[in-house]
Amino acid sequence: MKLNVKTHEPNFVEIEFIDEDVSLVHALRELLVDEKDVEFVATRSDHPQVGSPVLVLRTKKGDALETLRDALKELKKEVAEFKSELKSAKKPKSK
Repeated sequence: MKLNVKTHEPNFVEIEFIDEDVSLVHALRELLVDEKDVEFVATRSDHPQVGSPVLVLRTKKGDALETLRDALKELKKEVAEFKSELKSAKKPKSK
């Protein structure tokens, strides 16, 4: 995965996810939107099938990039929990 940090200020970051689909970017946005220190978070893409998605994040306080790193850690934790639940899930009975 390649990233292009287009803008990084103390409470603002704009990152392009080069050659990636929007899945990861949208998952991060969903986590960030509920954070109390997040003032604004959005994603944009020129077109769903072409171009690279961009995540835009502005925080009320603290470093926006650090807030993004924390959200990524939380996402990794949620994925690990899902993976664990999926492994222990039982297959439905065949008819």
